[in-house]
Amino acid sequence: MSVKPSIRQSGIISSLQRMKHIGIVDITTVGACLCANEIVAQAAKIDPTGKHPEFTMHAFSFDQYNDFISRKDWISLANKICDSIRLLEKIGADFVIIPSNAPHFSIDLIEKNSPLKVVNLIKIVADECHRKGFSKVLVLGIKLTMQDGLYNEVLQSKKITPIIPTDDVCDKIEHLIRNEIILSQINSTTVEDIQQDIKKYDCDAVILGCTELPVVYNEKNLGKPVIDTTRLLAHYALHLAIDDNLSPK
Repeated sequence: MSVKPSIRQSGIISSLQRMKHIGIVDITTVGACLCANEIVAQAAKIDPTGKHPEFTMHAFSFDQYNDFISRKDWISLANKICDSIRLLEKIGADFVIIPSNAPHFSIDLIEKNSPLKVVNLIKIVADECHRKGFSKVLVLGIKLTMQDGLYNEVLQSKKITPIIPTDDVCDKIEHLIRNEIILSQINSTTVEDIQQDIKKYDCDAVILGCTELPVVYNEKNLGKPVIDTTRLLAHYALHLAIDDNLSPK
């Protein structure tokens, strides 16, 4: 027996017929693919026929991005990302997401020079923390994201206190991301060791401020509410792609 969709569902499904094209700037492919997969999975919950927004992913070699990030050369990083965005624009993308946290140190430069709207991951994460009423959040990510305070200003502007792990924990997380998750060589001992460190912090929630971290951490194994930046970005992008009232520019 077929079940007719609700009026609200019918409206959303109708919007799926007029979806915007999502451009994905692939900095690290693990995070970018997780994000793309979540867009498809979330769309399937709306329309079980499998319809989802068109998306195109573009990646320059990771070593180019990594070199700029390690030197904190935000101008060169922004220029490289905008080169990727221009290619995505030519293919037909209506707006762009960057499923990687650290490159958002250059988000102001990217937004200034991009021909397309760029979704600001840092802003939507802070908005989500505020919406959920968190007052203290533990920020995880690569060392640069944590120790250089990528989220500090935007969280503090919403009266939310960012908590940064100690140097030794930051070193462990950096190793896990760069030498295990990205290389698909995950050691369960490393994961569990960091997991125990995280549980010691007095916080309302944990920001997984690296799009690779959801591969190993979630609310269940951390025992705390989690802001999964990868899935949050995917859900926001899907919403933007199907909502006729949201302009891509």
